[in-house]
Amino acid sequence: MSTSSPKGPNRPFVVLHVGDQHLTVRDARHHQDLIAIFQQIACFGENAFDFVYLPGDIAENGAAEEYELIEEILRDYAPRAVHLIPGDHDRQYGDMGAFGKFVGRIGLSGHEPIANSVRQLPSGPGAEPAGTIPQFYRAADYGDVRCLFLDMISAGYGRKGQGLDFRLGRVQLDWLSAEVQRARSEAKTCAVFMHTYPDDLEKGEAEEVAGLFWSQGVRLVEMGHTHYNELGHDGRTTYAAARSVGQNEDGSVGYAVAAIDEGEVSWRFRALDRNAPFVLITSPADRRLATRALRAADDGRVVVRAVVLSESAEIRCRCRVDDGPWQTMARASEGGAFEAAVEWPYGSRRVAVEAIHPSWPGYGPDHIDRDMVEPPSTVLLSRSRPEGLGSDACNLGAWLEKGVRGDQLGPNRAGRDW
Repeated sequence: MSTSSPKGPNRPFVVLHVGDQHLTVRDARHHQDLIAIFQQIACFGENAFDFVYLPGDIAENGAAEEYELIEEILRDYAPRAVHLIPGDHDRQYGDMGAFGKFVGRIGLSGHEPIANSVRQLPSGPGAEPAGTIPQFYRAADYGDVRCLFLDMISAGYGRKGQGLDFRLGRVQLDWLSAEVQRARSEAKTCAVFMHTYPDDLEKGEAEEVAGLFWSQGVRLVEMGHTHYNELGHDGRTTYAAARSVGQNEDGSVGYAVAAIDEGEVSWRFRALDRNAPFVLITSPADRRLATRALRAADDGRVVVRAVVLSESAEIRCRCRVDDGPWQTMARASEGGAFEAAVEWPYGSRRVAVEAIHPSWPGYGPDHIDRDMVEPPSTVLLSRSRPEGLGSDACNLGAWLEKGVRGDQLGPNRAGRDW
């Protein structure tokens, strides 16, 4: 259930999160957008990221012909590594047979189902007996990051008209607890990939999972389901949700880029309608997501590191502190990471990084991209368990520079018809 994959040389851990697809029919707008997203990803170098993540709700109705659409895209454009999990729509009509066959056909390494004995919830009078069902969860190591992919769907029922029922089941819960503790004992940073917030699990499981993440210092929980971009931070764990490919109330369609650099999380949404290169600062961490304070070296400098995604290898990258002079950043790896050691005068507040495509004419917003962070001078970690642990109670609200509008428009929060 656990695999190991090499991380890009001298590059932070990077994952591209392509939100819920909800595929229905060929050439629908969201089908075309999904093709465009994978076409763009296919232009990046092999070492630019670690994998593409699909957080479930791949098919709107869990139908075989809907999975055929994503199979074609993965066959034509898929990078070397893709991880996917089921969402509630993949069991829209109470059956995950088509999802299981789809996973078997695409032959992704480590995605084989695990047969567990799980007592299903009743769908009518009386309780159904325990049955052996397949569950799709696994672990994979990328350098010093352990990734855990959870199946919240198979152990519930999630039938259309009966409401959602997110469960892991006892066997998967025990596996999750063991993997999280093992990651900590091996000094690995733990990242969890699931369809939605732990709080949406059945009540007993929700409390157990949220408490486990907080107590063991899981650094990142990456999710779908919301249909909008959202970032939350409870002082130890960053909760990140990305908008769907199809639902259009949250601005431009695109995908999220998440990174872990020396145990700290960074995240930013890339809109598909921007033709510029994309840049994400991975070090230092922003105060809103950081778990430790920024400390300059003895020479008064800090290392600024950023990941750039582009189809061009001729990208220039530069950084500056507050309104100081721009400083050229050197390419630190084959995978699009750049870094520079910069002076950090007392009282400094911001770091900005720009990535410049060779087509940039020297003016205008096209072919140039900028990211900015505010490193923390102090970080206070609460010793007491926060309220609303494992839910969106810790959400940070609007953060436009990261692509987060903060208005929570979407079907599961705002009751939209999707």
